[in-house]
Amino acid sequence: MAVKINRGETSLRDNLNQSQYGTVPYEKMPSGSVIQTQYTMLKGSGTANESETSSSTYQPTTFTVKINPRSANSIFKIESCPNIKSSGDSAYHSIALYKKVGSTDWEYAGVYAHSTTTSTTPHGSGTNRFNTVSAGWWSVSPILFYDEPNTLEEIEYKLYHRNSSNGAYTVRVGENGADEFISVQEIKR
Repeated sequence: MAVKINRGETSLRDNLNQSQYGTVPYEKMPSGSVIQTQYTMLKGSGTANESETSSSTYQPTTFTVKINPRSANSIFKIESCPNIKSSGDSAYHSIALYKKVGSTDWEYAGVYAHSTTTSTTPHGSGTNRFNTVSAGWWSVSPILFYDEPNTLEEIEYKLYHRNSSNGAYTVRVGENGADEFISVQEIKR
């Protein structure tokens, strides 16, 4: 006795499309994979990108980006490449990264996220020094930070800056009409 089986026609292409070929769940992605990237482009005309201060304490700039983590165990890579200016010779200009997690206040994120002490006057990611120049403009490329916030709450990162000199100099982050950015990448640990 012969048994006959009838199967409907199937298309290999339809089966591959239905199986979400090329999609890997976040938990199965290899360590070091970029899970997501968020960025803010600052394309303001006039002085929209500019943040100036003569303060010796850190002041906020317009360079800010937000991200909603997909994993609490991720590493975050924050980059920016702003233009900067100093209004005087022998001026020091420090740039630092601050963050706000959920509804908390702004706090220094800096380079060493695992530090058990918090400085109220951090040195920043670096100090730019201008000698024998009455006014100068430069591009900082790139400002790079890593952070390990261990949270699923929204995180907002922002560049802060200060005049680190003893003089009454004005320093600026951002340049009128320049295309500038700040970005954050979530990286799987």
